[in-house]
Amino acid sequence: MDLLLIRHGQSNANAKGLLISTDQDELTELGKRQSAELAATLGKFGYTPSPIFCSPWMRARQTAERVFDGPARLKFDARLAETHPGKYGTWLEADFNRAFPDFNKVITNRYENGESHLDMADRVREWVDTEVLPRKSEPGLMAAVAHGGPISIVLQHLLNVPIETHYPTFTVPNASLTYLKWRADLGRYCLERAGQI
Repeated sequence: MDLLLIRHGQSNANAKGLLISTDQDELTELGKRQSAELAATLGKFGYTPSPIFCSPWMRARQTAERVFDGPARLKFDARLAETHPGKYGTWLEADFNRAFPDFNKVITNRYENGESHLDMADRVREWVDTEVLPRKSEPGLMAAVAHGGPISIVLQHLLNVPIETHYPTFTVPNASLTYLKWRADLGRYCLERAGQI
């Protein structure tokens, strides 16, 4: 089964330059338009995924509901949520990086009252191992609507790029699609299409 990864449209936190924000961060008007364009792009390529997994965080949920015509087909899975930034959720990213310039050099560094990027990576890898890999030989297409961090982890895990020493290796823009094709002849997933709408 092939895998389609969708990053949510622009959120208020993205527009303001916040570090990560919270699970209640909503789409901007641009993010809503991007979501409609994502739906049109899926139609253009003939992508009709099932199952469809989604982070429960608001910006991912709003994107998925616009792309897939409501919540009925969505399977919300907390393992696809972004790294929980604890008390720094409302900080500007530039301010956090000035205050803690070495924080992102070590993936095990944990945000106060939150989690580390490795914590997030571990739960995302568990999602891949329990939801994606067992279906790899089945026909069809599954989708996941998530955030930049989890999408990088999925890609790194499936493309065998070390996580603990190179995170993030992939940075994906808002409202982007990444299509991974299962190649039985190679015994692995291969990146087939990636880009922003």
